[in-house]
Amino acid sequence: MVIDDLRQVNRLWKRIYPYLASQIMESFQKDSGLVLELGPFAGGIFLVLSRLYPGLQFTIADESSEVLAYLREEITTSGLPQGMKIQKTSFDYLIFQDSQFDLVIFRGAFFFLRKRETLLREIFRVLKDGGMAFVGGGYGKDTPKQLIDEIADESHRLNNRLGRERVTMEELEELVSKSNLPDTWEIEQEGGLWVKIRKERT
Repeated sequence: MVIDDLRQVNRLWKRIYPYLASQIMESFQKDSGLVLELGPFAGGIFLVLSRLYPGLQFTIADESSEVLAYLREEITTSGLPQGMKIQKTSFDYLIFQDSQFDLVIFRGAFFFLRKRETLLREIFRVLKDGGMAFVGGGYGKDTPKQLIDEIADESHRLNNRLGRERVTMEELEELVSKSNLPDTWEIEQEGGLWVKIRKERT
């Protein structure tokens, strides 16, 4: 993944992230807990949530050392407290313990879901009982159309260069079904395609 293209995408989406963060928290409905944000686009939503919800504790993780170095640089220059953890992990088998996180976020997951058959199960595994995951892609349901129109063409160009794969609703349902998730999940279509996974309390 070309870091310069990734940097441009994240800068382009800077005004989008607050709307995505709001959509996630509308479903999560907690203001504290342990949060894992996965993938090369991690950091953007984290920067918003960490300012608004000081009770959240963050871990950011990706497979690429180069991506993690870039994310570390972005977070360091953000002016935020450096209390989060940055870790390298395979997406096939996450390095984290069972039932470790209250919330898992993976924006840009469609770059990976087709090729990583265990990814959704792994996300489910690291969720605590009562936890939630928000996995997928899109601009967010409350993002103003004018704002989307301003960045759409450039965003598509950059994401295509980064290797984005498009996933239809039917394909996403099939991918989730193949993961055999034992608890509640649903696909939210407002503002993109998002798999919301909830791990019921035992």
